[in-house]
Amino acid sequence: MEPVVVESHIIESLEEQVRISDYGGPHLIMTPSRKAFKKAIRAKRILINGAVADSSRMVKKGDLIEILQSQEEHPVHRIKIEVIYEDDHLAVVNKPAGLLTSGNQHRTLANAMTSNLQASKEAAVLPRPNPVHRLDRAASGLLIVAKTMVAQRHLSEQLSSYSVDKTYRVISHGTAQENGMIDQAIKGKAAQTEYRLIKNIPSNKYGGFAVLDVKIKQGRKNQIRVHLHSIGHTVVGDLLYPRDNPGKGLYLHCYALSLIHPITNKEMKFESEVPKKFDRFLN
Repeated sequence: MEPVVVESHIIESLEEQVRISDYGGPHLIMTPSRKAFKKAIRAKRILINGAVADSSRMVKKGDLIEILQSQEEHPVHRIKIEVIYEDDHLAVVNKPAGLLTSGNQHRTLANAMTSNLQASKEAAVLPRPNPVHRLDRAASGLLIVAKTMVAQRHLSEQLSSYSVDKTYRVISHGTAQENGMIDQAIKGKAAQTEYRLIKNIPSNKYGGFAVLDVKIKQGRKNQIRVHLHSIGHTVVGDLLYPRDNPGKGLYLHCYALSLIHPITNKEMKFESEVPKKFDRFLN
């Protein structure tokens, strides 16, 4: 059987060449840790510009990294996931807080997709449905899942060009101004975060809170949490920057997104309800 490419990644910015084993991991959905990426290299599942890579291979800006489908049988995590939309090419699901998107653990959203989605009837079906982007474990909300190789490629290209529009509802510490834009690099990479004030909540005990709608352009790791903390609006429940939390968990939820369907080229818009814990917090 011909090898199946399950993820492609073009290195956008790299000041100097580095070993592939030092670059890979967090940049890719299917291997979200350096340990998982090195395991894929040893299994000869990593291609650099079409050639099988070893751990000493150097990479530079513009190189194409591809991950081949593992021949191992995928575990199935049987947990009920809300499916917002599904067809033979893609699905949009509502990831619950506390669940990893993907990785080496058994309890991940990726491992739950087989038991929650219908099998695609398309010829170029993926061995299993694959999330094409990530949400932090503690965050919740809408997430896109590809069911075919064609859909995965097109959706990954949309994400790389920042044409997938996502809106997050956040409750942060401190009262805010009407609107704002944060333009601040994260680990040397450009990143912009736009926020719009929904309402302020006064609190003598905690110093007040702000309910915000947030949009990000690039989607760097922990971008919303890092950027809001940098201007004094730490997301409530963020364990990266612990503060007194009168609620439970992280108050960060992706409630709206839009994308172009990879086959019909039609714009599709989706929304989910903000978790009830947000209302309980406000009340």
